[in-house]
Amino acid sequence: MKALVYSDWNTLKIKDVAEPKPESGEAVIRVEACGICGSEIESFKTSSKRRIPPLILGHEFCGTVEKIQAESSFLVPGMPVAVNSVIPCGNCNACKRGETNLCENRKVFGMNMPGGMAEYAAVPVTSLYPLPGSLDPVSGALAEPLAVSIHLLNRIPVRYVETDGSADKKCYQSKKPRAAIIGMGTIGLMILQASLVLKNAEVLVIDVQDTNLKTAGELGAIAAVNPLRTDAEKACRDFSYGDGLDFCIDAIGLSETKETALKVIRPGGSAGWFGLREDRTGISSYDVITAEKQIIGSYGAKKEDYMLAVELLSSGKVRAGNWVKIFTFNKAVEGFYSMMKGEVIKSVIMVNNSC
Repeated sequence: MKALVYSDWNTLKIKDVAEPKPESGEAVIRVEACGICGSEIESFKTSSKRRIPPLILGHEFCGTVEKIQAESSFLVPGMPVAVNSVIPCGNCNACKRGETNLCENRKVFGMNMPGGMAEYAAVPVTSLYPLPGSLDPVSGALAEPLAVSIHLLNRIPVRYVETDGSADKKCYQSKKPRAAIIGMGTIGLMILQASLVLKNAEVLVIDVQDTNLKTAGELGAIAAVNPLRTDAEKACRDFSYGDGLDFCIDAIGLSETKETALKVIRPGGSAGWFGLREDRTGISSYDVITAEKQIIGSYGAKKEDYMLAVELLSSGKVRAGNWVKIFTFNKAVEGFYSMMKGEVIKSVIMVNNSC
């Protein structure tokens, strides 16, 4: 079969590789579509040890069941499925607590095992989720980034003040929580859409690319800030009527953006940290303690997050759009570099599907 292989540092190639054979408890999936993730772009650019070549990339993929080497009450050949990017062991303490995304022995497609950027992939049946036949493969490939966005939002409590709208009150003059999201890449756009549905939030978005901000506006953001031109912290204060935001999510992961997320939330508010671009940060512990601010980290997603992601995509409450560019499999390397150059927000590769 053919696969997009990270064959050496700074090198991507479509190569012929052996087809996977399902082991006990696995199914072979005929991959229909696979999204390219920003984390893969970052690993490639920085020669990160998180992904060591040679490696088949891809963890945002969907397809149809080809072969099953397991007893399953729901899988049948030809069934369309989405794939959980994280494979838990099922035996460690985290798994026994139901925190499968935090498994001590977890494996991740396209990171420490072959990924889904190939014509076929072997996947544990416990990592598969049925997709309705009416859902297109591009939306199916977006189930993973939406699921991890849902998982983060479910970890963030929202408590807000309902007021009568009097101008002299220095608190929210709104019956909705107010939030900001830093970074309007794929995850940022997914968190935005999920925030509107799950938190009923009014959202300000922050990004240095005006085209990304425009896309966010089309998807429901009510305010947008380019920090190259506007003071983002002041904009967040104004947006929250001086009180501070209920929550702010950093979907980039730089030290600076993590610190900004913490600064702009109100006392008792939540800063959601998702991005992994930089490790260390110089936050003020006093600011966290004396204002009872919460820093909430989030990684991966669980079964219930994927199920809700599929539901939201199927209903159209969360959607793809012209911010997603589709590439045929023979153009997969071009799709990767298009994202890396910032020419598109999201590249999705149609592996065994020509639509």
